[in-house]
Amino acid sequence: MTRCISCTRCVRFTTEVAGITQMGQIGRGEDAEITAYLGETLDSNLQGNIIDLCPVGALVSKPYAFTARPWELTKTESIDVMDAMCSSIRVDTKGREVMRILPRNHDGVNEEWISDKTRFVWDGLRRQRLDKPYIRENGKLRPATWPEALTAAARAMQGKKLAGLVGDLAPVEAAFSLKTLIEGLDGHVECRTDGARLPAGNRSAYVGTARIEDIDHAKYILLVGSNPAVEAPVLNARIRKAWSQGARIGVVGAAVDLTYPYHHAGTDRAALQAIVDRDHSDVIDHPSLVIVGQGALLGDDGAAVLAAAMAAAEASKSGLLILHTAAGRVGAMDVGAVTEGGLPAALEGAEVVYNLGADEVEIADGAFVIYQGSHGDRGAHRADIILPGACYTEENGLFVNTEGRPQLAMRANFAPGEAKENWAILRALSAELGQQLPWDSLAQLRRALIRAVPHLARIDQVPANEWQAVPRADLDSAAFVYPIRDFYLTNPIARSSPLMAELSRMAAARQAPAMAAE
Repeated sequence: MTRCISCTRCVRFTTEVAGITQMGQIGRGEDAEITAYLGETLDSNLQGNIIDLCPVGALVSKPYAFTARPWELTKTESIDVMDAMCSSIRVDTKGREVMRILPRNHDGVNEEWISDKTRFVWDGLRRQRLDKPYIRENGKLRPATWPEALTAAARAMQGKKLAGLVGDLAPVEAAFSLKTLIEGLDGHVECRTDGARLPAGNRSAYVGTARIEDIDHAKYILLVGSNPAVEAPVLNARIRKAWSQGARIGVVGAAVDLTYPYHHAGTDRAALQAIVDRDHSDVIDHPSLVIVGQGALLGDDGAAVLAAAMAAAEASKSGLLILHTAAGRVGAMDVGAVTEGGLPAALEGAEVVYNLGADEVEIADGAFVIYQGSHGDRGAHRADIILPGACYTEENGLFVNTEGRPQLAMRANFAPGEAKENWAILRALSAELGQQLPWDSLAQLRRALIRAVPHLARIDQVPANEWQAVPRADLDSAAFVYPIRDFYLTNPIARSSPLMAELSRMAAARQAPAMAAE
């Protein structure tokens, strides 16, 4: 408070943008101060943005404070991969370590905001890292050299039935390299590791036809099986802005706090079917938007739910936006890293599974697992061979966000120890297998990638997708279940962060039922 000038920017942001009312000014005269009422902890996934808004430095980033001076930092413009919006960010590094992450303005995606996970997850980049190859012998992992690990991986893969899994944080170049390598050996590759029923080859169905910025002008927004406050907090703030300008919001799914009022149409498939069967002429104001979350697509009838949502969008002449939860999913779908029948079909009968950073998948006993990733998470625990790769701040990579916009993540620092860039690992392995991939540099790889998928050359542009309706099918009666249970622990980087673990614990404590005083 010795610095605060009572400009109330922080109060305005938390109230108007974040949608919480726990912060304000109390007292009068010289006793006036900005504080949280009743000593409450702010309960929002966007509150870190008030650090950037404070004009006098009264609000600072506690993890970054007193660790570096701004002129000591190397500043790299990049994108975030903590959610599928792929917000524009600036990564500040000191030497080999990331010291802070700040937002960059991008009116078409994140405006000037980022989520708290994006801002504070950087301490997870340096912990639990895989910095050397490992080979499992007699049930235990031992350190190995790169030539030894690549030779062992090639020997395990030769002549075997292969499956490749593309993780949620894999850049497009790595997904394309894995697809080319595994399919060249008659194997199958799958990126829909959560079981989402996204149709391959139909970009209007797995991306949609709308842009994120279309939310600003929408008069009616229908959320199907999506909780954007957790799945994409910055996008949720954009929906709140549309609501503040008069838009009406409808929700099909469990009732949750979205920071704005909405019409709760129901929790199950029957509610969605009722919307599809309705006469939309008097119900929906134009322009309107249908946003489908991954929670709507995870069931056995996920394809039928998607078809119903597309039918509702088509009947009401609304835009369609598929809200993904994985930053690498759309890019992997674009390059065709999919198998007909999904994950079960890809893994069926597989003797060797090449796991490219997929840490949310349970791989049955019996298969030989080669894990390529950056952190010692669930995938590494199951692996027989570990090949350490770079994470998103340590290599140049292409990501396609949830609206289908290709964006570049730029290298801000170097991977620890002997870890290497993901595409380079696959290129080296292909030489050991005798199936050498036809590129020796990232530039050559990108030229091959663009020849295969031309729209990936249009950086920071959203290609128009031709509408292709999905065949209708019967819906079951199950309720929609949201895919994210803990906002702070959704990927290996976040699960390696002590700060994310603390925030997760505090969030759970806030949600616990209050106990009466004895």
